[in-house]
Amino acid sequence: IAGRELRSIFATPVAYVLIAVYMLFAGFVFFASLGMFLVQLEQIQALGMTNLLEQWNLQAIVVAQSFSTFAIFLAFVVPLLAMRAFAEERATGSIELLLTSPVTSTQIVLGKFLAIAALLALVTVLTALYPLLLFAYGDPELWQTLAGLQTLLLYSLSLAALCCFISALTRSQIVAGLVGVAAALVLLLIPFAAESSQSETMKAVLRWLGTSTHYEAGLAGDVRSEDLAYFGLTIVASLALARAAVDSLRWR
Repeated sequence: IAGRELRSIFATPVAYVLIAVYMLFAGFVFFASLGMFLVQLEQIQALGMTNLLEQWNLQAIVVAQSFSTFAIFLAFVVPLLAMRAFAEERATGSIELLLTSPVTSTQIVLGKFLAIAALLALVTVLTALYPLLLFAYGDPELWQTLAGLQTLLLYSLSLAALCCFISALTRSQIVAGLVGVAAALVLLLIPFAAESSQSETMKAVLRWLGTSTHYEAGLAGDVRSEDLAYFGLTIVASLALARAAVDSLRWR
């Protein structure tokens, strides 16, 4: 199922276009950040402000901040890549053949998700090309960079699992994509909305629900167990809901 889904993804230009657009914007942001870093570094050296050089860290200013912007881009790209997972098959009627084949709902959902996961792994590898250039000419932190890439992948996978569930609820790819983007943005912005709450308990809950709360530390190179647990729980819960949605189709 995963192989079939992966082949169908690359059978249309949508995946190529989305990945190309993502890489174009990501490259612009990365090299713009690097250019600003070098200009400001020259200004600091010209002014003789050597005390600031220790604080002017390539990893924090270029790599970590670029990764944070990449995460925002992924909130748009991942739902659009995952929107066709079930919606297309429901629209064309091929979902009936899949449901009557000798596979379980769990296998169907996992197969679809693994295909999208493989695609997102490719996106992560392509993203790694940008900081890889810094290792050729600079001295960024290897483990912190790897931690940031790992966090980007886990964040992408959690969004993909959620969008698989959304896709299983509708026949329209456009609806699945738009709802997926909206859900990703809501999860991204929830921690900021938490500050307006008067209840400390509500603040804590909203902060925990927000994805930005759990990827910011990882993108900076600090991998925390609670963040890993959040992404793992999101993936498992979303896939369980997607499986329930697929099961419901068997009885219609």
